Amino acid sequence: MKIKIFGFTIVSTLLSIVNAKVYNFKAVSLSNNEYILGVKHDDVIDQMTPAAFPLFTAQIEADNISNYKYVVLDQTGQVVEEESIDREYSEDNSNLNEVYNRTTKQITIPELPKPFKTSYSLGSKNFVPFPNNEIWTIHAQCDEIYDEVKNTPFLEGNLRNDKESNCTLTIITAEDVYQYQGTTRLVGFGSRLYKKLSWVFKIKDDKKFFGRTALKVRSMSNDPTLMREKVLTDLYTAVGVPVQEGTYARVLINNDVWGLYEVVDTLNKKWIAAYVHNGDKKMVGTNYKLFSFHPSGPYAELKYLGDDPELYDPVNYTVDEVDSDDVEANKNSGKYYRLIQFTKKFGEWLEKYQDDSSDEAYEALEKFLDIESTLKMMVVETLSLVKDNFWVIMGNVALYYNKEKDYYQFLPYDFDDAMKGIKGPYLHDDYIQDCYTWADDVPNFEHYFTKGLLSNPRISERYNIILAKTVRDTFNLDTVSSHIDAYADLIREDVEWNFNAIDNLQTSYDGFVNHYTLNDFEDNLESGHLLVDTTIRTDDAPYGLKEFIDIRGNNCKAVTADVQIPEEDGAFSHSFSIFLLILTQILLFITLY
Repeated sequence: MKIKIFGFTIVSTLLSIVNAKVYNFKAVSLSNNEYILGVKHDDVIDQMTPAAFPLFTAQIEADNISNYKYVVLDQTGQVVEEESIDREYSEDNSNLNEVYNRTTKQITIPELPKPFKTSYSLGSKNFVPFPNNEIWTIHAQCDEIYDEVKNTPFLEGNLRNDKESNCTLTIITAEDVYQYQGTTRLVGFGSRLYKKLSWVFKIKDDKKFFGRTALKVRSMSNDPTLMREKVLTDLYTAVGVPVQEGTYARVLINNDVWGLYEVVDTLNKKWIAAYVHNGDKKMVGTNYKLFSFHPSGPYAELKYLGDDPELYDPVNYTVDEVDSDDVEANKNSGKYYRLIQFTKKFGEWLEKYQDDSSDEAYEALEKFLDIESTLKMMVVETLSLVKDNFWVIMGNVALYYNKEKDYYQFLPYDFDDAMKGIKGPYLHDDYIQDCYTWADDVPNFEHYFTKGLLSNPRISERYNIILAKTVRDTFNLDTVSSHIDAYADLIREDVEWNFNAIDNLQTSYDGFVNHYTLNDFEDNLESGHLLVDTTIRTDDAPYGLKEFIDIRGNNCKAVTADVQIPEEDGAFSHSFSIFLLILTQILLFITLY
């Protein structure tokens, strides 16, 4: 249900006579529901009315209100806090859902350059990408199961507590308010080791928000910049790899203020249809999530084990989406048929073409694997040094059978510790300079698929080209710096509030807390190094975000300095430059004549 907050039109003759006006205010509270908001103007405080918590509204009759600010009131109407912002009234602002102690501003996030053409839609008409230049507010009013889960995210035996709580969901954007009946539950395993938990909200009754029926909110508990995952997903999008993009939201549940989160899509049929098949749900095939358990295993090796589906451990291969219309699969090995076929085809290709640099070898693999998307994903992982994803351990990735094109592709998700430069237990000493074998030293894991893939000279050459072009065009400090600065401007006013929120959370769960500060945020954006201090924090950030991009980008640029970029990879940029030149000449001609 979409809620519109309208002002009343005052037509009173008396008011007209005295020239009084009606001033409309809408503001989002960032306190719990024990407090209300008020409007302070001309040394007068008017109490606001809850419209759809945490949104409050007020209509004030006055001769003139030019400046105002919002205040926090207790239940008796006493002021307990007032914002530091001096606001100037305008009709434009009166139509917006302003946020307590947050300036109303227009932020433009510069797009990262796209170094390659892409065959993927990355969104559709009814499932549009999230806006990246505003911060939403999400409030969930949930039943008693929420408190149980919040206080006990793990059950006995370290099992996940995945109970669902019924909720009323309110989502407030800059201009609108949406309200739904839905549910919430915890997501992730490693993320619930932290006191600030990650959640997924599901919408009931076939209702949709931006075309979605589910939203995952990630806590970013181990990132002092609160933007590494956001920048990384933007990099995936720039190179043309389908990925669950995100936006920011302030999250409140019941009487708890959880802080700033990243809202991302869940990997489901609707997302696959929109980002891979341009919104065509009929084309969605079967999807497998891959899981590995380091350092002792088992790992999702993607080895062919035979045609018996019982040989493929569901611990490593979870069927995420099943294509019930896949006749061939249903008459053979059922839900594991497409996985078995992929491993079988790759094994046969590897045996025949491993050392073959011919066109025939490349084309034979291209018939059943999206090579470009796979290598682009590997390049992004190389540049970001993600620790528990595809290349390192075959985790946080899905193997998807794209029946529209009759081939397979990998879909990455969840990027913990990206772009921090953490060495971790498996990376060798010169990992920060290594752009090829940085991920190969995991114990008990032979990297059958990635090593087999790159053992082919033609594919290894293509990896080099993609790496070289990405660092030259996109992953470098000159390019990414303004992108980071824009996100920092967007969230800076929420940073300290976010870090303080988790310290004030009422919970009996003793999860990890990184007691980051606003100074930590500012320092680690640049080159400030935050190392583990058990009295303060549990996570390293040994490189600042910009520092990491500069060092990693330059190292990978240096080792690919001699790589020649084929003309077809530069064709788009060259053609576009010519188009801009012609357009400029036409506009100049029109101006002069």
